[in-house]
Amino acid sequence: MKSTAPPAAPATRILRDLAVALLLVAVACGDSPTEDAAAPAGTGAEAGAEAGAEAGATASETTGAGTEATDSGTAAAGDCAYDEVLAEVEGLEGQERIDALVPLAEEEAELNVYTSNTDLADQAEIFTDTYGIDVSVYRAQGNQVLQRVLQEAEAGYAGVDVFEGGGEEMAATNSAGLLQDYEGPAREGLVDAAMQDGWTGTRLNVFTVSWNTDVVQDPPTSYEDLTDPRFAGVLMIEPRAFEWYMSLSEYFTTEEGMSQEDVDELFSRIAANATQITGNTAHASFLGSGEYGVSTSVYSHLVDELIDSGAPIARTPAVEPVLTRPNGVGLMCTAQNPASGLLFFEWVLTDAQEMLLEDFRVPTRESVQQDNLQGLELISVDIDQVINERAEWEERYGEILRNAEAEPAG
Repeated sequence: MKSTAPPAAPATRILRDLAVALLLVAVACGDSPTEDAAAPAGTGAEAGAEAGAEAGATASETTGAGTEATDSGTAAAGDCAYDEVLAEVEGLEGQERIDALVPLAEEEAELNVYTSNTDLADQAEIFTDTYGIDVSVYRAQGNQVLQRVLQEAEAGYAGVDVFEGGGEEMAATNSAGLLQDYEGPAREGLVDAAMQDGWTGTRLNVFTVSWNTDVVQDPPTSYEDLTDPRFAGVLMIEPRAFEWYMSLSEYFTTEEGMSQEDVDELFSRIAANATQITGNTAHASFLGSGEYGVSTSVYSHLVDELIDSGAPIARTPAVEPVLTRPNGVGLMCTAQNPASGLLFFEWVLTDAQEMLLEDFRVPTRESVQQDNLQGLELISVDIDQVINERAEWEERYGEILRNAEAEPAG
């Protein structure tokens, strides 16, 4: 198995340099419309450990299972904690692989998982019931979780075995050299968007144009249609969704042959019909109440949950292309419980995928996905582009939003 080795230079220098850039990303992740806000929960861990030596102490108190890592703050150069256990189960699949991992996991203290996912704690309980492995879950907003991971690495403290979060958080952690590359059997059968460097997508956030069927009798059929005067005053646009604008811009310029100027004109005309409303939850709520008639982009799982409850909302026939963005899971190189971590990681990508449907989430395992994505033209957010070109696209999107109504006070 191939592994991504952590940097050889001291992490106190490397992560200090990285943190300046990555924590800027982290702040944006916490406010990003691509991840629902998650209040700290799980084991009672405090959100964001103190930097430096205090990071290790705080994590020790809250998770109860972490131990000191090497002096560099990461695993030794060229070595990751999962290397040995991956070698032991190499070539094994299915129940044979599980049977090999379980006794190894039973020898470990417990499993420590950090996440911004509001659903993972419930999954962890089912995992514990299934395998008898205790899971300590630290959950907070995405920016807080990433900050904690970076601070613990800089302090030389190994507090987390498995990290689960939004795409930017995962990519930032991988860029810091903290994640073990994985190419095992659990990746087989996942959609292309799940195949990320250093981490693997577990679920997709699906951005959909959605509408209240009582307010809008003639729903939009295309993005161009959103410029029609019939949607003036009833249309919502998310002011933080620069990656929505970025991804559709890339599609229209590369696949439809439009110039960037034409794309910006299209989005400016859409914005001219719209009011800025912050947050996917707010978009879904306003659609359900009929205060607004259409959302340019709102998570499908929020819409589907309301539809299931009887709300007069629809998102089909879909306005295409439909944008998706992966959230995912990664193996921390400094893990103290690698057998438990690998067992959990592979379980999340296999058996646990069907559980996501109960919360109207979209799993990355293609065989488990519901039919409502079948036959649609799907495009995926390029996470690396989001990180590398964030400032440029945020500035462009800000100019687009000048045409929209400001968000109502309160």
